[in-house]
Amino acid sequence: MKKLFAIATLLVFGAVSTTFADTRVKIKDRDQARAEADMHAPNDHPKTQVVPNDQLQVVVTDDVIARSCCMPPSLVVGGKITNVSDRPIDYVRLHFAFEDRNGKVLHDESLYNHHAESLADDAWVQKILNEKPHFEPLRPGQSDTFRFSVPCSELPAFSKVELFSNDIKQ
Repeated sequence: MKKLFAIATLLVFGAVSTTFADTRVKIKDRDQARAEADMHAPNDHPKTQVVPNDQLQVVVTDDVIARSCCMPPSLVVGGKITNVSDRPIDYVRLHFAFEDRNGKVLHDESLYNHHAESLADDAWVQKILNEKPHFEPLRPGQSDTFRFSVPCSELPAFSKVELFSNDIKQ
């Protein structure tokens, strides 16, 4: 019985040692760790913070750095707005403020809600599309979407992004 137990023990240790024989622990040096951190840095960014508004509920559904083989990386922020007031809203102009650590605005962008996007068209675009700026009002409780995209090369290094929806036309 002791012989059988000894043989079984040797077989178990033999199997375990061959299983872990090729296991290696790789220790990264400082330069390699820094290079990997630099590779991940372009994918990280401060997420958009919505500034509350009594008349409008704003929900950010997308906040990513979009990459493509055909164009430079872009910050893409999309979401949904809902009229929570008791009156119709003609359109909403959303403002993005990119700030440094001290709260100083380094860059800003703005856009209209989806149903009023044509308000941002210049005269040349209006002529090409053969249409005048227009909007579809948001009735109380009704929702609409927005989508913002700006090439990362256009943005300075920022620490905070705030989304304001205080430019509302009723």
